[in-house]
Amino acid sequence: MPHPYHLRNLAELADRALDVLESGVETDGFRILQGRVMAVQASPELGSSEDMAWGVSALPAGLSVPLHSHRAEEIATIVRGSGSITIDGIEVPVLEGDILVTPPNLPHLTTAGPDGPLVVQWVYAPPGSEVRWLEQA
Repeated sequence: MPHPYHLRNLAELADRALDVLESGVETDGFRILQGRVMAVQASPELGSSEDMAWGVSALPAGLSVPLHSHRAEEIATIVRGSGSITIDGIEVPVLEGDILVTPPNLPHLTTAGPDGPLVVQWVYAPPGSEVRWLEQA
């Protein structure tokens, strides 16, 4: 019987995401979508969670994700680099180690700073927003 937990190492995930970003070669669930690397680590769609989704993203310097909103609350932890997260028109500068909670249904976007890539660990609850990345993979 499989174990009931999913252990990952955040530093290793960040390294893998940055390797894929630099090489342009997708591997083992790390996909290049809209210029960034996305790696969903837990989702009901993957059978690895029931009520949340989490993963990592790596954005090259200067890239912004498209403005979007979703019903899920989102926790973003800045693993590497710096940039900003704009929530409902308010730009919040973020640095490595920062954690930011985005309320549900507010338009938001993440932008990597100009000096290097940005790696973000994200968690959504309820899940669902991650499905679009899994379908594109």
